[in-house]
Amino acid sequence: MNHRVVVNRDGQYSIWPSETDLPAGWAAEGPAGSRQECLEWIDTIWTDMRPYRSRLRESLAAALEKASDGQLTAAEVLRADTSFVAMGVTSLTMVRLIDVIETELDVIVDMDHDPRVLEDLGSLVDHIAGQRLSSGTSDGDPASGS
Repeated sequence: MNHRVVVNRDGQYSIWPSETDLPAGWAAEGPAGSRQECLEWIDTIWTDMRPYRSRLRESLAAALEKASDGQLTAAEVLRADTSFVAMGVTSLTMVRLIDVIETELDVIVDMDHDPRVLEDLGSLVDHIAGQRLSSGTSDGDPASGS
């Protein structure tokens, strides 16, 4: 029986029978082949077992710290359960953060389509994880864009 490698929006990998429809929330990524070939590929690509969204939160918090010229720390951003505006994030900081997201993560932040993606860290993480799942690039180091 042939299998294919699948990934969910949290960057968690699995294998699925090739002749079966994928379950909701999963996308094909990587090779199709024998069960063993698929598992070996997963072993080489999935080196950080933490969910993608957790790594992405940390990466975005660090990028926001840098974009704010140190006005916010990554730890403050991760602890905050509030909007970016309430944290004092300026429009210049947001422009810098969006630039990092678009250049390093290769994800377009379309504020005209849904401005709520920039409301808070959770909304931004949800948006990026969803975009990367739909494009089949959910795993890798969020800081490196891979």
